[in-house]
Amino acid sequence: MKIEAYATVLDRNPIILGLSWFKRFNPVINWITGKMRFCWDQLLRAIKTLASNIPEYLEKFLSVFNKSTAEWLPEWKPWDHTIDLEADFKPQQGKVYPLSPAKLKQLDTFIKENLRKGYICPSKSPMASPFFFVNEKSVDLQPCQDYRKLNDATIKNAYPIPRVEDLLDQVATAKPTMFTKLDLHAGYNNVHIKECDKWKGAFITPHGLFKPTVMFFGMTNSLATFQAMMDGIFADLLLEGWLVIYIDNILIYSTDPAEHQQQTQLVLQRLKESDLFLIPEKCFFDVSEVKFLGFILRPGQIGMAEDKVSAVLNWPKIDSVKALQRFLGFANFYQRFIPGYSKVARPLFDLLVKGIKWSWTDDHNRAINQLKECFKTRPLLVQPDVTKPFQIESNASLKASGGILSQKQSDGRWHPCAFLSQSFSPIEQRYEIYDRELLAIIRCFKAWCHYIKGCTEPVEVLTDHVNLTYFKDPQKLNPQQA
Repeated sequence: MKIEAYATVLDRNPIILGLSWFKRFNPVINWITGKMRFCWDQLLRAIKTLASNIPEYLEKFLSVFNKSTAEWLPEWKPWDHTIDLEADFKPQQGKVYPLSPAKLKQLDTFIKENLRKGYICPSKSPMASPFFFVNEKSVDLQPCQDYRKLNDATIKNAYPIPRVEDLLDQVATAKPTMFTKLDLHAGYNNVHIKECDKWKGAFITPHGLFKPTVMFFGMTNSLATFQAMMDGIFADLLLEGWLVIYIDNILIYSTDPAEHQQQTQLVLQRLKESDLFLIPEKCFFDVSEVKFLGFILRPGQIGMAEDKVSAVLNWPKIDSVKALQRFLGFANFYQRFIPGYSKVARPLFDLLVKGIKWSWTDDHNRAINQLKECFKTRPLLVQPDVTKPFQIESNASLKASGGILSQKQSDGRWHPCAFLSQSFSPIEQRYEIYDRELLAIIRCFKAWCHYIKGCTEPVEVLTDHVNLTYFKDPQKLNPQQA
């Protein structure tokens, strides 16, 4: 239990508890023995009511789902955040951004709430980053510190962030039939900023200057610090091959129900020991289908998350370069599901070329509608299995190359594992057709080499260009082809 205490002279008494403390915790007092007892059972039952999706075998970990406890200031850890600045850095005093009455009210709530939690405190720092709100169209405005100048002078932490594709491949390799997904409460706020570095994160508001005691969104290296912490806490479990972690998203995957429960308990025990808490309504236990990092995972299959598909289908009108960049940035994430993605989206990418004047035409509308139709089909991909033979089907047009990686399933049919699509550069567009077809094959092998190299079976390549049989004789290759 954590309490707020004041240091003072107490003679022989180790601590004095005030009336407000007794009202808050309401202990049962035995006046004869001088001992207090807390009704934790009532508290745990209340937590369980709020988190009805928690299975019985995890009841001893109900405290990990306690929302009020999750807001306590985190303990100091070896992974506490440092802000290392370049030697010539000089503190910058940002301006106070003007805020509307509604935003000033939100600011007042933010400051009071975070002062209460101990996440911020008043400051006299020479550094002052501006403060503002984002998500103008949202009911709940998101507070944000403008740390651009601080970030520019911060020495970058090169700790690696896992590639989403690598994590998905790792899960697929285990051929799991059962998943448990856990979502951490408070994210970056679980990490202290080292005492000597807190002044560097100070931010200025119409209500004063404050410095953070914990990490906030927007600081460079926050991502690296958080991933390093999670990797450190779960280092031994990650090596066992049934757990993956991406920032604050935890996925446990197994094939045996009893083993899965044991693994889930190990993870929750580690969270409990590390004073890390979970959001119960965002956790899913012992399921055969789960949403993870924007994808739907099923035994042997992967699909696009339904909310992401809906976001594309209901995307607002695109009327600027930035709006188009946002759309393509979102759509690019799922291009492995879309056959011929580069070819379909080519008119849109052409509009982003530097020096091209913005002019939205029917070609761009057709490209958007065609992409939406591709998303509407909600294609499912099978997870690659290196114990089965692969088939690569490649093709090339004047503007782009494409490919399909497939494997034969139990129904006797070939099913796609991934689609590949890449545009040709202006130089590549001048290649002869058979050279473009060969380049398409090369691109497929490069993109999927991590699957193919581990496969013990021959890889079959299908192409619709008969001239490629010419390349079966090495002595006939010219330097460019070789």
